[in-house]
Amino acid sequence: MNVTEDTHARVPLAAVRRALGALTPLGWRHLALQVGIFEALGGLYALTGVYGRREVSAAISNSKAILDTEQNLGLAFEAPLQGWVLQGPHVLQVVANETYFSCQFAVSTAFLLWVYARRTTYFGAVRDALVAANLVALAVAIAFPAAPPRLVRGSGIVDTLETDSVNMHSGLIDALNNAYSAMPSLHASYALVLGVAGVALTRRRWVRAIWALYPGLVFYSIIATGNHFVLDAVAGVAALAATPLVGRGSRALERRCSHSVMEQAPRVAARQGGAR
Repeated sequence: MNVTEDTHARVPLAAVRRALGALTPLGWRHLALQVGIFEALGGLYALTGVYGRREVSAAISNSKAILDTEQNLGLAFEAPLQGWVLQGPHVLQVVANETYFSCQFAVSTAFLLWVYARRTTYFGAVRDALVAANLVALAVAIAFPAAPPRLVRGSGIVDTLETDSVNMHSGLIDALNNAYSAMPSLHASYALVLGVAGVALTRRRWVRAIWALYPGLVFYSIIATGNHFVLDAVAGVAALAATPLVGRGSRALERRCSHSVMEQAPRVAARQGGAR
């Protein structure tokens, strides 16, 4: 290999190193810790499904109580909304179904990675809010199992995802999903956090407009598909009230376990600020 070829070989390697460095501004160990946190929460959530399947009658009863409460408060518009979707253009159902499946995993994961890589100093706040919602949801799933509207007889609500090739009964999804943890709605929690953070952390007006509309789109999808009651979404928003408590705990943990990594944060912020 001559000098020219050696130089050309080094250029792509340098580009790869820069790209990897951008994705891991606080180091691979810190990134692995963040991934581990969410994987652990996902694993605990999947385990609640074992409990939920043993408490079906209680979950149905609790959901009927939720529906009764909504009717008394004048909030029971799940059936009318779904009826409007099913009787309208098919695209309304497609949007609801695709949003429901993509928002919680694909959109949330992509957004978290973007914040981690490009708005690193704000990642902790976003993470803490999502962790808080998950912890509250885990506790409620045990204390107050609740079925989605689509599983409550007499609700007048159907499962719009049933006709899709990938639905809530597909092998892996069914194994990992706890159908009886509808209260609170983590879809609502995540959508609000991402919407607020998206508006605050992006610069282009049209992107901010999309993020401002995002919580409403997700709310529409969880109701239209028959997976949540309105009060489930309200509870999902309320669950975020635990964020300050989680924030204090996470800061203490990171100071203890990742002191050397956290020292890099100001330098990362300076680099990212200079790149704007």
